[in-house]
Amino acid sequence: MKPERILVVSHCMDRNGAETLIMNIYRNLDRGKVQFDFLLHCNYKSDYEEEIESLGGRIFKVPSYNIINHFSYVRTLDRFFSEHPEFRIVHGHLFNKILYLKVARKHNLVTICHSHASTNGTGLQALVLDFLHRNVNRYTTYRFACSEQAGRWLYGKNAEFRVIPNGIDTQRFRFSIESRERIREEFGIGSDATVLGHVGRFHPVKNHPFLLEVFADYLKTHPSAVLMLVGDGPLRQSMQEKARQYGIENSVVFTGSRPDTPALLCAMDCFVFPSLNEGLPVTLVEAQCSGLPCIVPDHITQEVEVTDLLVRIPLHEGAGKWAESIGLAETENRETYPGKVAEGGFDIRKTALDLQDFYLRIAGGTDR
Repeated sequence: MKPERILVVSHCMDRNGAETLIMNIYRNLDRGKVQFDFLLHCNYKSDYEEEIESLGGRIFKVPSYNIINHFSYVRTLDRFFSEHPEFRIVHGHLFNKILYLKVARKHNLVTICHSHASTNGTGLQALVLDFLHRNVNRYTTYRFACSEQAGRWLYGKNAEFRVIPNGIDTQRFRFSIESRERIREEFGIGSDATVLGHVGRFHPVKNHPFLLEVFADYLKTHPSAVLMLVGDGPLRQSMQEKARQYGIENSVVFTGSRPDTPALLCAMDCFVFPSLNEGLPVTLVEAQCSGLPCIVPDHITQEVEVTDLLVRIPLHEGAGKWAESIGLAETENRETYPGKVAEGGFDIRKTALDLQDFYLRIAGGTDR
């Protein structure tokens, strides 16, 4: 019996939060029963594409929707769905530009929209994106969200939606002293140095300028400290320049995008996460699983707080207050936290099994 093939729609499959969740789910599916294929809106080879193909997934690409190409985009999708009748379910993680959901519904497909954010930000671009998803409820058969906050933002406070926990492989993120020593040796970091860390793409929403300001302040009283920034993105070069302007470039490590996030977390002593907005940041779940104290803004959803490791500081209190707060949350035994995170509902095996059962019920017509 052939597996049920689910069409996953995203912009790209780089090592970002939502994409990492998708891959965590994909790796833990019974792919003899459910298989993912991907419809991507990028014109380059993204980070996870080789792994997707190794797991039996197919990758299709279409141009990114930009209003100007409205009619050609619709024609492309019409042709795609006509040529691929094997798809009965479309699971969309591209939730701002939702025209693909409308086209899929026209082809009588079951559509799922999955919200991973709680705002489009501010300014003209945000207004455009808000406009582009205004009819999301009309074109979705089922609505998913990574948190209550993300669901209410996209679908409305009275809409029905299902929260899908951003699960992780808790054992993979268990603290390892061997990994800690290896990563620190790789980057020339002394065993006694305090390492502040962050994992995330270099994008305005992640608030890297504020993070560098916090670290510059912290470095005044902790001159041997190191800031480790994991990830890549359009603002990386400008953040490297800002580090030079602050005179802290020799204390900041830019690792780039890497597949060994669990080991990098082991090398850190505190996770600093000043994002302007998030749905439910999986990186905070991973950091807690590694036993890392986390300094976060007060607007981060309560659902991510599954341990005693989070310290909440409003962003408006400034970089000085954030720097003072580092060290307020402490941990004695980092190895114990995978169990706490699993108990909090973030074990990817359960998330994947629940989704797998859901897909199969939908495909069998028992949940329509």
